[in-house]
Order: sequence, then C-alpha cells, then structure tokens
Amino acid sequence: MATLLAYIFYFIAASASPLQRRWLALKRTGGGIGQIDFAFKTTLVIITFGLSLFLIQPFKVSGDIRAIVALAVICGVAGVGFWVGSFVAQKHVDAGITTLVSNIYTPITIILASVFLNEKLTTLQIVGTALLLFAILLISKKHRIGRFHFDKYFLLMVVSGVCLGLVLSAERALQKTTGFTAGTLFSWWAQSASLGLVALMVRKKTTHTKKEIFITGTLQFFQALSWVLLLLIVGNLSLVSAVTTFKVVVIFVIAALLLNEREDLPRKILGSLIAVAGLLLMK
Repeated sequence: MATLLAYIFYFIAASASPLQRRWLALKRTGGGIGQIDFAFKTTLVIITFGLSLFLIQPFKVSGDIRAIVALAVICGVAGVGFWVGSFVAQKHVDAGITTLVSNIYTPITIILASVFLNEKLTTLQIVGTALLLFAILLISKKHRIGRFHFDKYFLLMVVSGVCLGLVLSAERALQKTTGFTAGTLFSWWAQSASLGLVALMVRKKTTHTKKEIFITGTLQFFQALSWVLLLLIVGNLSLVSAVTTFKVVVIFVIAALLLNEREDLPRKILGSLIAVAGLLLMK
C-alpha cells in the first residue's frame, strides 16, 4: 500500500510541476538568462521545505567524508546544467516534449546505477534506451532544423535531462553513503548553492513575483519529495526511473487540454507511447 501511495503521489506532483512551469512561461514575457535567478530562488523554497525531511529520518552524517564532498560537488555542477537548461528553454518547448526529452535521464541513471551502485544492466534496458531515443527523435519535428540538427532550446532540454541523470545518480549514492536525510539535503543544498553562484555571476534578476516563485518552488519541492520518498520505499533507482516515466503520456494529454498544445498531437502521443514502452523495458 505504501508503494502504491508513493507512486500516486509522484504521478500527481511530477505532472503538476512541469505543467505549472510551462503555463507560467507562456503567461510571462521575457525569459532568457533571467530564468537562472528564478531557478535559484525556486531552489531556496525547496531547501527551506526540505528541512521537513528531519521528520522522516534523523540527520546523521556517516561514511567517507571525501566521497560525500565529491558526490555533493557532482550534484552541484550537474544541478546547474539541469536547472539552467530546463528553465531557460521552458518557454520555447511544449510541456509534453519537455517531459519526454528530460526522460533521457532514465538510461543515464540506469547505466550509472549499474556501474557504481551494483544495479545490473540488462539487454532489455539497452533496447529500451534505443526506443526512448527513437521516440525523442519522433516528437522533435518542431525543433529540427536539419535531419539530425535541432534548435538550441531542444538541445538545452536534452542537456538538462542528461544532467538530471547525473544528479539523481549522485544523490542516490549520497543517500547510500550517509543516509536518506543527510544525503538528500546535501544534494539539494549543493544544487542551490551552485545555482546561486551562477546567478550572482550573471547578475540578471528575474521578473517573476514572490508569489510565482513560492508556488513554483512549492510544486518543485513536492515533485522532489515524491521522488526521494519513492526511492526510499522501493529502494531501486533503475526501477523507479523506468516506471515513473508513464507521466509522459499524462502530461501530453493534460497539456493538450489545458495549454492548447495540440500541434502534431498524434505524433506526440505515438512518441510518448513508444517512449513509455522503452522506459518500461528499462525497469
């Protein structure tokens, strides 16, 4: 029952967050590098609410300190790639396409989990990866400027998905090294600090209101919380990464209904179904 509830929580949170961000991006003018400051302030909301993890497990640091620092640095550096790529490109890429493309993190996490976390890589997972890549190519028509050339915003989403795979793998390793609460918070703190440093260097303030920042950060927190709780309950990064990606179909449908993103909808639905099939093979 706990596993089922955790999956339901994840599907709701992981669908609401990207849809809200896409809606906000369409509603607002501007964007660009000002989105970096917006992303940073969003992570401040996440790490503030993140203190509630103390209620789930005590904060306790254990394990090799050098390994913890190294993994936190990976989370910080890769986190910048994930947040910047995702937020800067959000205005220019449909919500469903964003979600499907970002799921490139799934094969990344599976490969890294197989190599570093002793979670075995199978032939079916390799086939599933090929199907996912085909699905991404299928739904990318709007963003193709050549046979295998894409516009910068689509590529930013791909980079964001790859970086997310690195973040989730390093975060999972942190949890296994020093415990659930400490590992999760070290990852979130590192990402926020690194993003804050980049925002400071860019010196471009967001135009989003405090209310928009708070709502976006809250939804992002619930998405992040649902993910780590699911990992805590299920205990297998590869399995969770594969099964949870069924949200791709849900987001395509809701985005078509609420955000009027209906261009090439049959192609998008077909691509999402192929992606889900591939992702399920990766479990």
